[in-house]
Amino acid sequence: MRHHFFLYSQRGKSMSVSFSTLIQKARPARTHAVGKALADVLSKIPPTNVSALTNGVRVACEENPIAKFATVGLWLDIGTRHEVGEYSGVARVFEKCGFLGTTNQTKDQISKAIDELGGQLTVNVEREHTYLYLKVAKDNVNKAVGLLSDVVRNARISDEDLATAKKQVKQEQHEFEERHDEVVEDNLFRCAFDSTVSGIGAPLYGNKDKFDGITKAAVENFRRSNLAGTRVVVVGSGAVNQTALEKAASQYLNDLPKDSKREVDVVSRYVGGEYKLWNLRHKTAHLTWAFETPGANSEDSLPLQLATQITGNFHRSQHELGQHQMHRVLKTFSSLDHATPTNTHFNEKSIETANSFLKQYSDAGLCGMSIVARPCQTGLGDAAVLQEILQYSMSEWTRFTQKVLHQVELDQAKVNVKSQLLFNMDGSSNSAEDIGRQVLYHGRRVPLEEMYARIDDVTATNVQEVLQHYYYARKPVFSFNGYVYPLPGYDWTHHWTYKYWY
Repeated sequence: MRHHFFLYSQRGKSMSVSFSTLIQKARPARTHAVGKALADVLSKIPPTNVSALTNGVRVACEENPIAKFATVGLWLDIGTRHEVGEYSGVARVFEKCGFLGTTNQTKDQISKAIDELGGQLTVNVEREHTYLYLKVAKDNVNKAVGLLSDVVRNARISDEDLATAKKQVKQEQHEFEERHDEVVEDNLFRCAFDSTVSGIGAPLYGNKDKFDGITKAAVENFRRSNLAGTRVVVVGSGAVNQTALEKAASQYLNDLPKDSKREVDVVSRYVGGEYKLWNLRHKTAHLTWAFETPGANSEDSLPLQLATQITGNFHRSQHELGQHQMHRVLKTFSSLDHATPTNTHFNEKSIETANSFLKQYSDAGLCGMSIVARPCQTGLGDAAVLQEILQYSMSEWTRFTQKVLHQVELDQAKVNVKSQLLFNMDGSSNSAEDIGRQVLYHGRRVPLEEMYARIDDVTATNVQEVLQHYYYARKPVFSFNGYVYPLPGYDWTHHWTYKYWY
């Protein structure tokens, strides 16, 4: 519903002005360059110090002298891509077994210790990394490192523990399969990269047929072949100093072997394609497309990150303000500009959400858009609505890749990326996650001053040149889920990376 304000001209006549028009006129000019005041603030942000033990274990610490709590954890260069093929899913079983009991502590003792330290434990297994961290008081930093090190290194892996761990992983997998966005992303990687049993395209929860065959020997072998000093980072953020963290790391991790030979270290090979799951009972359609990108250490990463911010992100609840916060290609299909009489508050043909993404790993990655759309439920017009949503979203990337990238679009993208970098430092936990990821990929945490300077140096030509190499006329990958039967096949959709439609 549009809201109107009535303004009176000098002649006494009223005229109607939409609320969105007022917002448009009131928007301040975008300032993407770093001013002196902000530069002074950035220079006062505590640095992240990185050191290494003799066996290769790295210690990364960002000390905040006024903080009362610290986030302390272990980041491991171990993930689902490193699983042995015949034991797909072993990475998650390994993570679960540690909290079921070690050679030094029982499950109840571990649970009690976590509660005494604060009870705020976070554990996650990703494609390439595994991390676990605790939020604790300053005086408990050493105990936290000791507990987490024991869990990772000394899991007893009894038959009972193994059965319990498998049961927990299966429950998590069931919950994972209920989250359609994550299923679509998992299928996107499985389709994008060569269908090997290991590597970046391996399923996050493994192969169901092989999961039940995981044995105690397989878990122990996975730990022995992957856990090494050069693959471990001890991270601290907040009320913790480098000296205390180094002392704790040396006490509990100094006897780790410096390196070990992995049984699996598959190089990612991009193939592209399409993964389509039909479910006509869903009232929404999940449409995701992407193209191959380089690894996280590539100089092309920053232009690609800026490119994902050009189209902007959209959620239908933005309502009137959404007209100016999302890009025109998404607005075309929103309830704001494509409204028809309906019994619901929002037009059923509108886009629910639309988000660009860039996911990079050590040797490869994917960049693209993920869209949740609401097609017609009558059976008429489904193909037109879904096909055009997908087609125009890709054609817009072709537009600013090949035709023109306006300076105002790039300026806004720079503002958004800089804001995200600041958000990564909001709280010790967010900061710790950012530190762990960057140290594993880059060997250091890049200071904000340096990142902002690099962002300011990127030009529209830089972004276009990078996209022309990775996106234009390249072979994309698609992942669809839900009410998607009207979509055309891959022989038609892959042409949209070089055809400009409007």
